[in-house]
Amino acid sequence: MSACFTTLGEWSKTTATAAGIILIDQQDRLLMQLRDMNDRTAGPGLWSIFGGHVEAGETLSRAAVREFAEETGLRVSEDQLTLLARAVSAFGTGLYAYTLNMKIDPAEIRLGEGAGFAFLTRWQIETLPLMPAAGQILKHFFTLTDTRL
Repeated sequence: MSACFTTLGEWSKTTATAAGIILIDQQDRLLMQLRDMNDRTAGPGLWSIFGGHVEAGETLSRAAVREFAEETGLRVSEDQLTLLARAVSAFGTGLYAYTLNMKIDPAEIRLGEGAGFAFLTRWQIETLPLMPAAGQILKHFFTLTDTRL
């Protein structure tokens, strides 16, 4: 666990585990995912970080890297990640979030899941409808970075 790692909310209420990545680009913007609009998707039409469920026998960081690759087409390594926080979703899923600083060209992204994506500043993100757990984690991230993203 990293020195800044924290638990947000009531962790004892988790029923499943997920892991995601907050990518910070060279302009200090965050890569965000617009969730699909269908009945199978948790939080349809809301914004979140890229990530998903941890499979049996999989480490948190491995799950984050796998989900990130599946959803964005971007390959990253576990050693590039810094564990930030965990929060519980409205559905009882415990979401672990990692940060990743990376120079990226948006044209490199191949959206494999979600209705869309965007590189957004803190101020843009604060105006969006967010998945609750991702919103808690991003608020924590903004407090730690104390920057005007």
